[in-house]
Amino acid sequence: MSQQTQNKFNLRKDEILRGFESYKKVFRNSRTAETRYLKLYYQKKELPESPQIKIRVGFTVSKKKLKKAVLRNRIKRLLKECYRLNKQSLLNKPGIKSMDLILTVNDGAGFDELCRNGFRLFNGDILLLFGKIK
Repeated sequence: MSQQTQNKFNLRKDEILRGFESYKKVFRNSRTAETRYLKLYYQKKELPESPQIKIRVGFTVSKKKLKKAVLRNRIKRLLKECYRLNKQSLLNKPGIKSMDLILTVNDGAGFDELCRNGFRLFNGDILLLFGKIK
């Protein structure tokens, strides 16, 4: 695999949303889009003219909905992998500048089904969510 192809599919540390205040700001001032399994909170940022698109993403799974940390972490790993593989479709979308995203599991989702078929379900839902971003 060439270096350019490999860079297209990686998820660097500076692309991950970090810190309680960053999450709080996105949850408070965001728009939402949702599918059956996933909910996306997104906030567009107005930055000075920059040729580079800066998108940061965070992943959350509620402790109230899924008690066991092992399962919460598994779902977050699946979300990260699906985002990593599909982020290029978001970057290629016209009108996308800089934004912060938070991907979370929708309240109505069946967690047993997510644990069994999470990657397949998330992969399709992430593409649907990216299509709903305005």
